[in-house]
Amino acid sequence: MNVSMILAGLTALAGWTLPLAAAQPATSVPAVGTAPGQMERSTITQLLRPVTVEFSEHRLADVMDYIATVTGADMEIHWRDDHNVIGLDPESTITLRARNVSALALLERVLEQAADELSEPGSNTWQFTEGGRFEVGPKERLNAHRRIEMYDINDLLFEVPDFTNAPQFDLNSAFQNSGGGRGGGGGGGGRSPFQQTGQGQQNQIDTPSREELAENLIHLITSLVETDQWQENGGEAGSIRFFQGHLIINAPDYMHRGVNGYRWWPSRLTARYGSADERRGVTLTSNEIRKLRRDSELVDPRKPTPPARGGQAGGQHEGTPSSESKTPPGDD
Repeated sequence: MNVSMILAGLTALAGWTLPLAAAQPATSVPAVGTAPGQMERSTITQLLRPVTVEFSEHRLADVMDYIATVTGADMEIHWRDDHNVIGLDPESTITLRARNVSALALLERVLEQAADELSEPGSNTWQFTEGGRFEVGPKERLNAHRRIEMYDINDLLFEVPDFTNAPQFDLNSAFQNSGGGRGGGGGGGGRSPFQQTGQGQQNQIDTPSREELAENLIHLITSLVETDQWQENGGEAGSIRFFQGHLIINAPDYMHRGVNGYRWWPSRLTARYGSADERRGVTLTSNEIRKLRRDSELVDPRKPTPPARGGQAGGQHEGTPSSESKTPPGDD
């Protein structure tokens, strides 16, 4: 029995409500050329398709088949089987309502719910392999695919000096020494208009060294991005070192994504800081920013929702989710 027949049967039994356009399997876009990030960008564009769907105690394997079929994205899913003890359990159940959210946001919430059932919150995620394949599964499985990246942080190690002992300029003294006034001879030899404060080196502020600034940056990264996965925190997935103005990071792709984002990420989903050509300091909205917006559109019926301001408790009214959907705009 093929995937289309399975989905058709599930739709009839479970009452999934899908947009007509989104319900049709998307055609995979073949990768053309070897431009860096081209395959990854194509996959992400497919996963940004909006979907409206309701799952009620559906098998994780069927849910993942639905996402792959609707988007047309080529996904490598790490399942638990006879050869791999660590992996996604295809028999775990998913209960979720999503209204006009991207398939990627839906996938992230499904992975969260699958991990919660095993009492391992945050243990599942997605990433890209070096060959550009999109893979999904427990982080412990994804950690097998690591790469080394060097990040230039020289601009973050520069501090503008704070001069607290600069001389003062005495304008009156400058006029007097120049012989200002009528009939002045203009003789020189007066004292300098720049007057020392007399404090000398006592006001010199001790500035941290480049190594100290780099250590502070490393501590910031390892305490905010995938904290449990760094070797510095007792993990096994990633390591980070400072060398001559660069951070050398050996880690799987999902950790690199948390550190520096993706340069090829569609502009409409990227909060960019810095110049337009460098995209330094990229922050994906697929992390915290988009998660806040996503949580307002993805509902787990098993968890109580707080009452809206001026409304009643209970969250969304019972009924069929809206099937209205809009085609996402083209990438910038």
